[in-house]
Amino acid sequence: MQPTPNQPAKPNLTTQICKLLFIGLIVLPLNSLWVVDTGITGHGVNFTRVSLFMNAIFLIFVLSLINPWLKRYVPRFALDSSDMVLIYVMLCVSSAIAGHDMIQRLFPLIGHAFYFAAPENEWQELFHRYVPHWLVVTDKSILAGYYKDRGTFYDNTFYVTEYINAWLIPCLAWCTVIIALLICMLGINLLVRKHWTVHERLTYPLAQIPLDIINNGPRLFKTRLIWTGFALSVAFNLINGIHTLFPVAPSIFYGRYMLSQYFTAKPWNALGWIPIEFHPFAIGLAFFMPLDLSFSCWFFYWLWRLERVLGTVFSGGSMLAGFPFTWEQSIGTCAAILLMTLWGLRSTGREILRGFFRIPTIAQNTRNRQNEILENRVEMRRYRWAVFGIFASVSYLIGFCYVAGMSVWVSAVFFLIFFGLSTVVTRIRVEAGYPMHDFAFRPEDIVVTGFGTQAVGPTSLTLFSYLHFFTYAHRSNPQPHQLEAFRLADRMNLSINGLLIAGILIATVVGSIAACWAYLHTAYQYQGSTWPGWPIFNRLQNWLSYPRGTDVKSLIFMGGGFGIGLGFLIMRRLFLWWPFHPAGYVIGGTWSLNLLWFSIFLSWLAKLIILRFGGLKLYRQARACFIGLVVGEFVTASFWGVIGTILGQATYRFI
Repeated sequence: MQPTPNQPAKPNLTTQICKLLFIGLIVLPLNSLWVVDTGITGHGVNFTRVSLFMNAIFLIFVLSLINPWLKRYVPRFALDSSDMVLIYVMLCVSSAIAGHDMIQRLFPLIGHAFYFAAPENEWQELFHRYVPHWLVVTDKSILAGYYKDRGTFYDNTFYVTEYINAWLIPCLAWCTVIIALLICMLGINLLVRKHWTVHERLTYPLAQIPLDIINNGPRLFKTRLIWTGFALSVAFNLINGIHTLFPVAPSIFYGRYMLSQYFTAKPWNALGWIPIEFHPFAIGLAFFMPLDLSFSCWFFYWLWRLERVLGTVFSGGSMLAGFPFTWEQSIGTCAAILLMTLWGLRSTGREILRGFFRIPTIAQNTRNRQNEILENRVEMRRYRWAVFGIFASVSYLIGFCYVAGMSVWVSAVFFLIFFGLSTVVTRIRVEAGYPMHDFAFRPEDIVVTGFGTQAVGPTSLTLFSYLHFFTYAHRSNPQPHQLEAFRLADRMNLSINGLLIAGILIATVVGSIAACWAYLHTAYQYQGSTWPGWPIFNRLQNWLSYPRGTDVKSLIFMGGGFGIGLGFLIMRRLFLWWPFHPAGYVIGGTWSLNLLWFSIFLSWLAKLIILRFGGLKLYRQARACFIGLVVGEFVTASFWGVIGTILGQATYRFI
């Protein structure tokens, strides 16, 4: 059967396999090298610190511009929408693995405890015996090239037989952990996708920009407003980038203005660090956030700081020392969001049970609505594979930790908390679209708070320090990117079966290996970073030197945060006018909002005025300008990253 003019021919299996192999074996390793190089050397901004990965947006932007030329002159190499989605998704997954809160935190931990062990810190006596040697590199002669610049090109290369042999087993071991983590995340996303997208109709704000670039291509840049936003961002970043390289050149809003300099007397000095920064990308991304969520972000940012002032005024007793317990309250609020999320998924749970036990649905009994029946069968197959993937990956992770010395109950609680928090991060992202989700809610700290160090045990505490690389702040958490891949496929009427899931899995496996290679290649050339290792092993030293029990006070404030979050969620269900969102309460206490609160406030104010006086028509027109702000800043950030990588020199880093 020949395809109709409106129905393009379906690519054959060989073509699809060639595409996957080309992206997986050529594009992903180069992308991982670029992400790592800019991330640990300072040659450019760290692409994965923000929610939308700059390098991925830059690359699909370039492809969208050259694709019309390919269609005209070399049509066999032209890309259709499914190709663009596949490239973007695989870039995001591989970038997440090579990113700021994954590989870039793992490798500084692998050799740190042995290279920097000294009589003063007593690390050898405290915990070296608890570290499985197949997970780390202990030979200081191997690590010397990693931590020190020794002058010659030969000395500064990873490609020495002894180095490769020493790193091979730890790299393979940690790659299996990363792959298992992402398979479990993929399974969770397959379970929640339909409910969040079809039933709750979450907006996926951050997916709108890549969707517009992929779907509209060059047509997107025929609008004058988008060029206005693009030009403003490009000019802003080019001028500041030149100023970074040549300080005598002028700059625009370079650095930060410290509002806290005006609050130096007690109790107002408790407000703490309050910078005012101008970030075009944050203004652009925040424009796509729902108004109540952008309002909640900057409102709760100031509320948390006012609570600090109250804590200073009323903390005469030791009971209130540490008030307002931002970390504890935020974790409690996350627990409330997770509870309501699971409650909303109860119908999906029933569907999964029907699928496993082959219980026919009403539609199957009445033998009508054939399309719905077929769709349900496909969805049930996804659910079965998802549950199997979750069970297999979690079993592997718990078994891995058991072989490494961690107690089974500790690892089970640890991963239950981690995947719960990861799901909350994903939920907040697809509902709120916050520009930079750094949620430093580490499951190991929660376990220690709830059970104490003595109950957890020294071996488990030691392994916690090595698992820290994927628990720290979720900035490059792959789970939201996987779910947004399904959203892109849904909006463009692409099947999420087969090619898309295969692309995610290939990006997971190849991206893990490529990220390890990229980090070691870069670290031996320019010196590996040490900053993630010091706070983590100092924390372990503190845990082992000063045992502690359950932190009752922290648990009480976690309970308080749970009550606040649950109250906000209930009020939102009861009253449509309720302006406060629990996600904003969580975001308001994060470190990144120090940098972004002013930009989010400006974007909220602009959107409010546009909707109030111009309505939806003006909003739809104005969104092009804000897309231009985002794309312009990401394109120039990537440009400076390319320049820095080529020159081997630090360039402009705006965040």
